[in-house]
Amino acid sequence: MIPNPYASPKSDSTDVHASSPSRRLAQRCLRLALLILLAPAIYNFICFSYFIARGPDELRIQNGHAWITWANGCGFCLTAVAIWSLGLPLLELLTVVIHRIFGRAASVDAWKEALYQALSRAPLFSVLGAVLWTLWVAAIYQLGVGFYAVSVPIGVAAHLLAAGLYVPLFLRWYTLEHSKA
Repeated sequence: MIPNPYASPKSDSTDVHASSPSRRLAQRCLRLALLILLAPAIYNFICFSYFIARGPDELRIQNGHAWITWANGCGFCLTAVAIWSLGLPLLELLTVVIHRIFGRAASVDAWKEALYQALSRAPLFSVLGAVLWTLWVAAIYQLGVGFYAVSVPIGVAAHLLAAGLYVPLFLRWYTLEHSKA
């Protein structure tokens, strides 16, 4: 049988990195980090819902606490599903956008590899983040410590912890750009 010369060429529609081992590892690490952070998120949701349920009479009379709990629960579930399924593709898209703005010497693939390496450390950072989040929720809801008295020191620690994940990534991107120049 003679092949049709007018047939469209076969092309692989998947990305170069779609099946790379480093991308698969990054996907697993990002999902593991999400699962680790779900525990304090659920704890926060339960404490907040209980707090709202014992709130002012106006909320209880108009069944407002049920609507607030329902809306928070739906938002919580949608966010978790979105991060699970779209987390890595969105981070890859953000990497491409940042590369188009700042990157010239290194390839997008090199930048994505740096992203994957940074994400491989996400589970460790999420364990520490979960501890901070749990401390914050316990201090606010169980111990009754003032919001700002708890949020400022724990917020600073949480932001420094997050910086430990993204600053090395930015430095790696910077060195990729300047090592080729």
